[in-house]
Amino acid sequence: KEKEHVAGFSPECFYVERIGAKKIETPLVLRPTSEIVFYDWYRQILHSYRQLPLLYNQWWHTLHSNTQEARQFTLNILSDYQDYAENILYLGVIVGQKTAGEKFAGALETYTVECLLPDGQCLQLATSHYFGDNFCRLMEVKFQNKDNKMEHPFSTSWGTSTRAIGALVKAHADHPELINYYQEIYGLLSRHYRCQLYNKNEQVNANVLQADQEGCPFKMIIGKHELEHQEITLIRRDNVERKITIKLEENELEKKYITATEKYWKEMSEINQENKKEFEKAKVANPFRQGQRAGKIFGIISQETQELQKNLYQKSVEFRNKHIFSVANLAELEKKKKDGSKGLFLVPFCNNLDCELKIKEKVPSYSIRCIAGEEQVAASQKCLFCQSAAQNRVYLG
Repeated sequence: KEKEHVAGFSPECFYVERIGAKKIETPLVLRPTSEIVFYDWYRQILHSYRQLPLLYNQWWHTLHSNTQEARQFTLNILSDYQDYAENILYLGVIVGQKTAGEKFAGALETYTVECLLPDGQCLQLATSHYFGDNFCRLMEVKFQNKDNKMEHPFSTSWGTSTRAIGALVKAHADHPELINYYQEIYGLLSRHYRCQLYNKNEQVNANVLQADQEGCPFKMIIGKHELEHQEITLIRRDNVERKITIKLEENELEKKYITATEKYWKEMSEINQENKKEFEKAKVANPFRQGQRAGKIFGIISQETQELQKNLYQKSVEFRNKHIFSVANLAELEKKKKDGSKGLFLVPFCNNLDCELKIKEKVPSYSIRCIAGEEQVAASQKCLFCQSAAQNRVYLG
């Protein structure tokens, strides 16, 4: 039923042809994903346009009543993935449509979010696929539209995976990742942040080393100097030379407020026993003092976090931009490779599948990552690989 689709996955399939001594007439196939399983289910449950859109999680699959909605949904998801890569993982990425040779088997269009890693390899972070009505026609999935006529829905599929963690570590691992808290500060921070106290080793440097190895965006140090001056030293992972001092000692106005609060509650404690117990138990000014200290710490951490994220993203973007090379012919490409240039090569391409399938013969281990939609191709430009008229510029990586 899915010759085109299975062909794309067949090298990765396991075929079960025998159970014990019994040979199975129809082999069972174990494969990475199975659109056919989903569409057979859709065929059984879908009846009316009122059920659409359907959104199921395998990775994700969706069904829509018309092609415009399905295409827009595909692009919306692509945009969400780009936002996730840039504003959650702080990675400089390239985003675009896959060529015919790289698109998902069975899809009409595949869009990708790709990250260039420090070693020059390109990692596919996320994809979004538009299937048209291909699979629905194949599996006879139909629904009754508003005009009471039966028609095939249009579908999408999209997903990302734990490989994103690999990109995160690879891209940002060269930043010193520092954190070290003493217990009293941990008490203030732990309700709002993930914190770890490193104090098991007598040697301070050993605690610092452990924190570095486990990796955190900030390291807070409280030593004898900090305790004496009632302050904290904050070090940001992307700028270890800069020491940020957070002063926790109350100013004169705060001291007056704390003194007045303590005096008020002491007087109240003399009125009844309940107030006295509360005063004895907590020294009620402490929550105010803790709140003041927490506010000072949180304010600076929030500000520094924004700067950290901005710098991480900017570094990743600068790396990406520095390692995109525009080349017009194979000679230029070979020279760049020979010179040790690693990254993405922006090249003219004819958009012909036959030509694309021969790329690895000419440039082993390289493939087209996606079409550079924002890059215009000149009318005189020739395809880098076959010298016919170029239709697009593409990223080769």
